[in-house]
Order: sequence, then C-alpha cells, then structure tokens
Amino acid sequence: MHDMHQMFLMNSIEQFSYVGIFIFAIFSGYIVPIPEEIILLIVGYMASIRAVHLTPAIFVIIIAFVLGDNIIYRLTLHNNKHVTKFINEVLSLKIVSRHKQFLEKNIGMTIFVFRFIPFLRFVSPVFAGYAKANEQKFMFFNTLAIAIYAPCVVWVGYFFHEDFSQIVNQIGRVRHIAVIFLWIIIGLLITRIVDYVFQQTEDNK
Repeated sequence: MHDMHQMFLMNSIEQFSYVGIFIFAIFSGYIVPIPEEIILLIVGYMASIRAVHLTPAIFVIIIAFVLGDNIIYRLTLHNNKHVTKFINEVLSLKIVSRHKQFLEKNIGMTIFVFRFIPFLRFVSPVFAGYAKANEQKFMFFNTLAIAIYAPCVVWVGYFFHEDFSQIVNQIGRVRHIAVIFLWIIIGLLITRIVDYVFQQTEDNK
C-alpha cells in the first residue's frame, strides 16, 4: 500500500511540479492520508534526479506547512467540529494527558517540540489551539520548527536517494530518547528567550 502511495505521489509531483508539492504538503497528515515525512523524502528524491529544484521546493513546502498548520490551529481555537477527531487524538496521547498543565504553561516549547513528532503533524497546531495559545507565539514557534525540520528531512531524501525506500521504511524508528531530549533542551532555551522578549514588549506597552 505504501509503495502504491509513493508511486502515485512521485508521478503527481513530477507532473504538477511545485503546485503538486504545495497541494500534497498542505494537506498531508490531514486530508491526504500520508505522513508529511514521506512527502518530504519524496521531494528530496525528486530534487536529486532533477525533477524539481531543491531550494524552491523547500520554500514551497515550508509555506504549505505553515498555512496548513495555521488553518488547523484556527479551527481548533474556535472549536470547529471538523477537528474534533484531532483534538481527541491529541488529548489521548500519554505525554499530553500526564503533563497537560506543564505543556500548557510552557506552550512555546510545546509547540516547537511537538512539531518534530513523526507521523503526527497535527499535534502541535491542535494542542496550541486547544490551549488557546497566543497567535503570534504559535506562528513564531511553529514556523521556526518547520523551517528547521522540513529542510533537514528533504535533504535526507536528496543526499541518500539511493537508499530512498529503506529510509521511508525506517523513518518511524527515529523516536530515540536522546533526540527528544535534545529538542526539549533547544525548545526550552528558545522559549525562555522569546518569552522574555514578549514580556518586555508587553511591559513597554
């Protein structure tokens, strides 16, 4: 089934180029039942065989991800019935149910770190909307995470295109504790700095 999805995606992206990349990227994990990581790897692979240009493709993906996440965030923020399923899935996650207050208190770090969870693209925007996170804070941390994460995965598909199938099959095993802790530390540092900046701005007002 995954092989059929991959072949369909590759043919579509090749035919529609950047428009195809944008459409698949903005809906991946939501309407398109394919994880965004697979699409990122496919785009990297397509760039390696000259079907698309690497840099423009990455920019298109980042824009699509930001727009898609922002739509889900706003729908959740306003308790739209179309995201009820996503809200229930997010709240049922053990890390959310056990540490809900901590995650809400450190919402900037939560938005940033959650964006790196493989195969669960919707966690970050849904939890941010559910927790009524500040729109500017959500946009900043979510966009920052996407700007780091998306190019890295695309580059993996680009530089290791010969092992493309193996990478796709193994990507679900990237959830090592060390990686999670690393992103948590980075997220904490960034959130402290940004929270301080936001606080100073509010004080000046």
